[in-house]
Amino acid sequence: MEVIKVKGLRKAFGDKLVLNGVSMTVYQGDIYGFLGPNGSGKTTTLRILLGILTPDGGKVEVLGINPPLKGNQLRQRVNALPESHGFYGWMQAVEYLRFFGQLYGLQLTSKDYRKHLEQVGLDPTDHRPIRTFSRGMKQRLGIARALLNSPEILFLDEPTNGLDPKGRRKIHDLLLQLNRDKKVTVVISTHILDDVERLCNRTAILHGTKVRYEGPLTAPSNEKTVYYRFRVEGEKELPSLWNFPDISLIDKRGQWITCSIKDMSPALALKALIEEGMPVVEAVQVTNELESIYFKYTQESVS
Repeated sequence: MEVIKVKGLRKAFGDKLVLNGVSMTVYQGDIYGFLGPNGSGKTTTLRILLGILTPDGGKVEVLGINPPLKGNQLRQRVNALPESHGFYGWMQAVEYLRFFGQLYGLQLTSKDYRKHLEQVGLDPTDHRPIRTFSRGMKQRLGIARALLNSPEILFLDEPTNGLDPKGRRKIHDLLLQLNRDKKVTVVISTHILDDVERLCNRTAILHGTKVRYEGPLTAPSNEKTVYYRFRVEGEKELPSLWNFPDISLIDKRGQWITCSIKDMSPALALKALIEEGMPVVEAVQVTNELESIYFKYTQESVS
């Protein structure tokens, strides 16, 4: 069953066009990854889906509801964890949940709030103020708050941003458990490919005001492009004119250059780079399917 339907979504802020013809579909039970570079319009799209922003054009339905017209009705059935979610540092975790439970108009008991904390792996007997919590603990508390109204869809904006690998893994495990045991449909907006690959069954890639790809995390069977990372000595400056017709420069981060190679063997590509003065010392093929899809459809500018 389709729980989110977006067709031809358009949004501008003044003269800046942020979304132009965005279309996407989320099905019940999905963990849906909404991928894109920073500033690509992911957060704007989520705010429209939640009824916080009104689109300039297109059609949007969430659980059969038009968010801009019936946002209050929709927010009784969904919830969200924004990237920048403030916490009242002097509160204890149970106090924080009780405050939002009352704000949502929920009839919950102290036992209910303790269960919500246990569900996300927090100790309900921990009476320390929230300001002493680690970032990972705060993320868990934020998810507990977003689950208070037993949402049918949970929207998360960069849920693991700034967490260490152990903290990210704990959030991953929690979301997988919620999806499996509570049947919660999850929409994750992020630019972290590993999060999407580990969690999601379907993804959309947003870039340049449009959704460039939507589907499963499998590269197309007819894809002939090979992606490689080349490591160069030192912080090599790239030539101002990248004159390799069959080698497309995608990204440069530190010593690593990421390229797509089409109609040319990797060995010949490596030889061409070296002949042009690129001091390549290592070459690694990018075999990650999601990463290949992401590179194909975003073609991010060189940093």
